[in-house]
Amino acid sequence: MRGPDAPPRGLIQRARGCLVSLAVILAAAAVIGLVAYQLRAPLLTWVGGWLYHADTLEPADAIVVLAGSVDRDLEAADLFVEGFGPTILLTRPPDRPVVAALRSRGVGILSDIETRLNYLDALGVGRTDVTVLQQVVESTQTEALLVAEWAESREIERLIVVTSGFHTSRTRYVFNQVFRDLDTQILIHPSRQSSFDPATWWQTRTNLRNGLFELQKYAYYRFTYLLGRSP
Repeated sequence: MRGPDAPPRGLIQRARGCLVSLAVILAAAAVIGLVAYQLRAPLLTWVGGWLYHADTLEPADAIVVLAGSVDRDLEAADLFVEGFGPTILLTRPPDRPVVAALRSRGVGILSDIETRLNYLDALGVGRTDVTVLQQVVESTQTEALLVAEWAESREIERLIVVTSGFHTSRTRYVFNQVFRDLDTQILIHPSRQSSFDPATWWQTRTNLRNGLFELQKYAYYRFTYLLGRSP
């Protein structure tokens, strides 16, 4: 017999139903988490493969080096010495703010582009073998547009585009979009000095950070192009 202060039977049944539902949800989450943990390596390897692309190398009219880390300049110099292209094309990113700050205090410091040219010269690529596009670039899209303008004006048939491993798939996508109406063939080449390995990229902090940032950028570029807009 239920006392006068006992909760209504319907309320008790609803509470039990909520507990059962919660238990089912927690059990399902645990199973999904366990499966995801067991499959983490193949899933993350698939993601790494999605970020990474490498075309078969062939001799080209020029080797394009996208702005970024020094490993790209080193790779381009190696390709030049190996005979894959007669000239290297550099894009010009904005100088780091510290360059202007140091110069304002009377410190003689080279610009980022001059530093890169010195690296290339030391690696066997003379100044006369390097072309620097003068417009400052701040995105892969801008780089592709400038390179396309340069290539079209010279009727370039084939370009090797060098960048870091994690950046190769997005680079391929952007350059294919920009060059789709041109006759220039684009070969995307990841720097062999890059530490990004599609099979293990998540195991180091630097590569994990680069990979996660690149996933966001790649998704943004694809979505923006899908909307018919320019990134």
